[in-house]
Amino acid sequence: MLKITAVDTRVVPFSTATWLDEERISSPLSWFPRFAERRSTWRGPGADLVWVRVRAGDELVGIGQSRGGTVTEAAIRDHLTPLLLGQDAASVASLGEQLKRALGPYAHGFLGAMAVSAVELALWDLNARAMAVPLYRLFGGHGEPLRHYVTIGSAELIDEARELLEGAIDVDVVKVPMAFGPADGSGSVAANVARVEKLRAQVPPHVRIAVDCFASWDVAYAARFSRACEGLGLAWIEEPLGYDDVVSHLRLRDALDGTVQIATGEHLAGVKVAEELITRGAVDVIQTDVTWCGGIGIARTIASVAAEHGVTFAPHASTLQPWALHLLSACAPDSLAETLVLSATTSVDAPRASGRSGVGLAPADLGFLDR
Repeated sequence: MLKITAVDTRVVPFSTATWLDEERISSPLSWFPRFAERRSTWRGPGADLVWVRVRAGDELVGIGQSRGGTVTEAAIRDHLTPLLLGQDAASVASLGEQLKRALGPYAHGFLGAMAVSAVELALWDLNARAMAVPLYRLFGGHGEPLRHYVTIGSAELIDEARELLEGAIDVDVVKVPMAFGPADGSGSVAANVARVEKLRAQVPPHVRIAVDCFASWDVAYAARFSRACEGLGLAWIEEPLGYDDVVSHLRLRDALDGTVQIATGEHLAGVKVAEELITRGAVDVIQTDVTWCGGIGIARTIASVAAEHGVTFAPHASTLQPWALHLLSACAPDSLAETLVLSATTSVDAPRASGRSGVGLAPADLGFLDR
């Protein structure tokens, strides 16, 4: 038995003074002027990473990660850890279900899912290390390069797009965040279209453009934007609406009339809403985040449902999350990894899962867990 002997946690700031927090990006709080210009004014501890290390015996470890900062860490440290100590680390699915139910009375939903995700990912890593194999082997996956798309996070990097993509013949979608939304008035559509036009001038004709709206648009605004982008090669509109608003996604589907795809899902916990979006035909690309949704078990279920319904499985921020790359290597061939371009030196080569045991993270590189 892989008896769990310790669970360690550590919170690490995810971003400080970077485009992610300091650049203007349309968000659910854009309606409030004091929060509109910078996400750092409102995101708080939810932006911070939470690392988890699960130990079995004296030497075997597994590493997991999520977000939610000190809030998620407290749930793991004070509630989940006592439930894990002494348990069999090989019982990943059972332990994950127990932890989810234990958090239900006060942390049902996204917060609880983030806490469970971090632990569940660590358990998968630990089990693969115990077998001395890459995690993808446990899923029947491979270590080959993965299909991917590129996200250019900062507006300043759009001018570098041509150079960034030079030689990247496998990239056919590039995504950029939108700066404005309905909170800025109908005239702001033109400003968003201008950003798409700027990127269009930088990328080859075969490369389509996706836009990220961070759940801050509505049906009318998204439809108006889509019409204004006619001829610019728009691939999909990402998170245009409320995270779990299936009805509005269906309304947008009708308004777009198949001209532009809809992507969403990174902020969904569990299977239920993602499955409804897929089975009711409300989404074309499902972007489950393995570190937020409840873990790999949840993500694998969503990926399977997506494959059955012709929906592309494209986990959020997957090139920053080795667990997601291992999962993707065992998913349908049309699945997509997301390569985040955070600087002009970021590589846009096709990602692949590590061939080292576990997910490929070296515990020695995570010494901050011991501080």
